[in-house]
Amino acid sequence: MRPTSINILGKTYTVTYVDNPADVDLYRRQSLWGQIDYWTRTIRIYDNKTPDTDVLHVLLHETLHGILSELHMCDEKVGDEDTVDILALALADVLTRNGWLGVAE
Repeated sequence: MRPTSINILGKTYTVTYVDNPADVDLYRRQSLWGQIDYWTRTIRIYDNKTPDTDVLHVLLHETLHGILSELHMCDEKVGDEDTVDILALALADVLTRNGWLGVAE
């Protein structure tokens, strides 16, 4: 479950996986699990042999940021990290627990 692109409401984002959390940040200012950049339409995810469920969680987290931004439901630079993360975790759990994605737990 490592897609190389994702379409979010008609906009295609390239997904890149990196081994160093500092490489996730486009500007390399901080170490991150994931980051979406609306200008370059990229999503970068830390993946150094990370379990599939963790990668899915981060991918859903960044996708939710993209959805909220496209729908103008929150400021793309601020957002509500805790709410987005809890929703992403819940979606990852539901999708994997019910076998809808075939991701190993």
